[in-house]
Amino acid sequence: MSVEATELQDRISRCAKSLTARLREIRRYLHQRPELSEREYATTEFLANLISDLGLTPNFAGDRRGVWADVDAKRGEHHIRVAIRGDIDALPIQTQLSTTYASGVDNAMHACGHDAHATMAWGALAILNELIGEQILPSGFAARVIFQPAEETSTGGRHMIQAGALDGIGAAIALHVDPSRPVGSFGYRDGAFTAGCDTFHLRVIGQPGHSARPHLTGDTIGAASSWVTDIYRRLPRNEDAREAVVVNVGQFTAGNAPNIVPGEVHLGGTVRTLSRESGERARQQMKRITEALELSHPVEAMLNFSTHTPPVFNDSGVNLAFRRAAIALVGDSNVRIIEQPSMGAEDFSFFASVVPAAMMRIGVTGSDVGAQPLHTPTFDIDESVLEHGAAVLALAAIELSTKAIL
Repeated sequence: MSVEATELQDRISRCAKSLTARLREIRRYLHQRPELSEREYATTEFLANLISDLGLTPNFAGDRRGVWADVDAKRGEHHIRVAIRGDIDALPIQTQLSTTYASGVDNAMHACGHDAHATMAWGALAILNELIGEQILPSGFAARVIFQPAEETSTGGRHMIQAGALDGIGAAIALHVDPSRPVGSFGYRDGAFTAGCDTFHLRVIGQPGHSARPHLTGDTIGAASSWVTDIYRRLPRNEDAREAVVVNVGQFTAGNAPNIVPGEVHLGGTVRTLSRESGERARQQMKRITEALELSHPVEAMLNFSTHTPPVFNDSGVNLAFRRAAIALVGDSNVRIIEQPSMGAEDFSFFASVVPAAMMRIGVTGSDVGAQPLHTPTFDIDESVLEHGAAVLALAAIELSTKAIL
């Protein structure tokens, strides 16, 4: 490692440390004022003002939901522009935190750490902007920090892409908080990182009637129950055992009285896989099971797939630079491989489908706070994580853009 690289890493660490109070302030502001997916107008304006305060230009996505800003060394020709992504939407969860910064909005809470993601992305932007002002970044450096809405509904990634947020981008990186890891540590994995997820809805229609005479009805609940049993049994058996398929029916709605056979049943759920190919096979198998249901029961069955989120595949080259940046700043012992991919979905996958990309997990569990699971009303973080995340994102962007640091 060169003297110049060591000096740059030290400067990034000092800059991140100097932002500690400001990072905590921003994160707490966002945590107190969560906005649900598709409604992130005030959050976008707040972040746009933070961008402007740095002397940079905010670029708004459509409907002024989501914003990004560019930082450039403006010396020499650009190599590649690297995108740093932070998501900004909250979840429809009623907080149970009793902290001074707990959510002040009913049934809305940053229970997945998006407030921290946005804060760390802003921190990286502030660090990079400071280094550019000091003229110590390599020539050709270029980055873009993207604040993305609607991750939880898997519509925000496409929303930002359509707005042009990835135009001219050569690589993208992102962090996700992880309460299973100690604060300041990182987890990495090449290839499959998170699962793809399809949301499905099944409508079963049949002749309604009296529960004493089910033979005169469509027996819609019996038919729908048979469908659930079939997909639970046949989907995993239809796939190579080494290819994970996780299907879940989370909604089953029918009837309004115990002595009636209802005329309609509605089901909703998700199917998750680790490759596009296995996802397509699962969808085709579910369609065949639905067609067979109509042959074996006197019902009409309609299966529809709505939200689709592809798997996140971490590019090995981008992931290597990302990991090296983390090792340089927090040490090799604090950067560990993730042995198995997550079956959760993440719409950073839309960015990763367009440009080489990588996501790492960052630990948020301290001695007193941070161990609560994601998507729960008691989720919180050890805020010392913010400076670590901001610094690693900044250094990784420099490495990826210039290929001349680590």
